[in-house]
Amino acid sequence: MKKLKVVSDTQFKLRPGLSTDLARQEKVFVANGTEFDLAKLDVTRDGHYKVTLVEPLGPASKKDWYVYKPDARVYDTNVKLTVMSDTLFKQRPVLSNQLSDREKVFVPNGTEYYLQSHLPAEGQHIRVAIANAFLGPENRTTWYVYKPDVRIVGDTITLTVTSDTLFKTSPQMSSKLSNQDKVFVKNTTELELISHELAPSNHVKVELAEPSFNNRPELIWYAYKPDIEIEGNEKDNQPKNETPRPKPSGPYIKLPGFQGNFYLSNPIIPNGHFTWGEATHGGSRIPVNRNVVYGIIRIARVMEEVRDRLGGRPITINSWYRDPVTNRRVGGASRSRHLSGDAVDFVASGIHPYDVYDRLNRWWGSKGGLASATVFTHIDTRGYYARWSYGF
Repeated sequence: MKKLKVVSDTQFKLRPGLSTDLARQEKVFVANGTEFDLAKLDVTRDGHYKVTLVEPLGPASKKDWYVYKPDARVYDTNVKLTVMSDTLFKQRPVLSNQLSDREKVFVPNGTEYYLQSHLPAEGQHIRVAIANAFLGPENRTTWYVYKPDVRIVGDTITLTVTSDTLFKTSPQMSSKLSNQDKVFVKNTTELELISHELAPSNHVKVELAEPSFNNRPELIWYAYKPDIEIEGNEKDNQPKNETPRPKPSGPYIKLPGFQGNFYLSNPIIPNGHFTWGEATHGGSRIPVNRNVVYGIIRIARVMEEVRDRLGGRPITINSWYRDPVTNRRVGGASRSRHLSGDAVDFVASGIHPYDVYDRLNRWWGSKGGLASATVFTHIDTRGYYARWSYGF
């Protein structure tokens, strides 16, 4: 269920105007910190939320109200963090004795927060964006916490607009679209998603969790890749940690669209470190078409760079290409990049997966997806910024 938290003393109004222009019976004072359960949420043209409350409010017992957006924070209750051991929330993912008192805050065992998002960070930390509380002397919502001290349940996907942009009803140049086929979306706007996938012409196809633009009902939109960042895990993306197959020698496979034999022990990239056996799980997962083979080659080049960036450490491949049957069996997302061959789950010798994520995050940027569990790191070449944590 969605909730709305008032973050500054405000007025709930029966119509979206300046409170000074409204009659007394058209508004009701609501104090900072008040929370409401929402039955419905829309965004209006003039910077207000239009909300339908679960419980009525005010002398007239109304459920439908307008509230000025900067005075309220909307969050979903799908993702909850529970503190399992007395801990410190920190402004940097380092040992607490390296931080000043202003950079850390004590949080006791049993405390619960709802989260906007959570991502891996170095030193077995998690970066969390708290939805329903402000912590510390500077009232911050983004903190780092030591992973073993907390439990996080649930997933959500958040899209952040990083540059003023247009969302469109089809993946075309905006100049070719009518005004009805595009909406302006400001920098820093955050939207909750159901799903996202690569689309033609350097776009991403997104499905919004709810209508979000000037009371328009559409949920499916196309956004320009460089203008957005996506964080959060899909609800059906909970793959089991696969056991790596030993590096094979001798046998070979045939690949669709290519002539000749591909020996499992041979490197994918000449003189490289990753083999066709690792990509196909010992030859048991044959690509379904030529495009999958190209995906395998593309991510193999990336993995050579990853290996160099991690100091040439040995890398163990847990999961690379998955055919549709295997992907369903291991709990992969229905749109998993493993189906396209251009995704790898791996372990770098001697480095915790969260530290691997941290070392690669800025370098990988908007080239594709990056995620970590406590036991492996995921990377893919989807072509737009996507980050998540598997939560285990």
